[in-house]
Amino acid sequence: MKRRFGFVLATIGAAILMGTNAYGLGSDYFTNRVEQPGWPKGMEELVNSTNRVHGFFVNAADRFFFSGGAEEFNSFLQAYSKIAGIDGHELILHAGAGDAKSPWEKAPRACDWGLLGIPKSWLKVGELSGQGTNSAGTMKEAARDTNYVLRVDFWTGGKIPFEQIKVPENVKVVKDDKTK
Repeated sequence: MKRRFGFVLATIGAAILMGTNAYGLGSDYFTNRVEQPGWPKGMEELVNSTNRVHGFFVNAADRFFFSGGAEEFNSFLQAYSKIAGIDGHELILHAGAGDAKSPWEKAPRACDWGLLGIPKSWLKVGELSGQGTNSAGTMKEAARDTNYVLRVDFWTGGKIPFEQIKVPENVKVVKDDKTK
């Protein structure tokens, strides 16, 4: 009986999706502890710190937001700088104050910094699809990239003065287009 019920639900779901556009899968992280088997070693410790104010995922991209003082951020940045298997270490500076918010939420929460993580293979396959490349061999080759893109976002208009930040040597500081 359970099998039949599952089959009926799957059939109804497929019928509904056939008539609509599919944009991707996403949700908020509702637990205090988040783990993903494909994350680079050390990411789980960053994500599960006690000062996380929000987190969500859309498809393969994970986004987390944090609040705290200069000491907490410097510790976070130090731990981030030691993560291996990622495509460089970047600290992106943004003007203004940070808003921790999922794309589907209406009201943001205040945050001081954020962390974005996404498999490099996911980005490559998406890039190739956008260029109209649909060769199975090309897509398969792009999907083999085991690197991970992991970046830290910091809002300069928040409560932490940037002068108090100790940026590790291997972390490249990049200003977004709106930050002077």
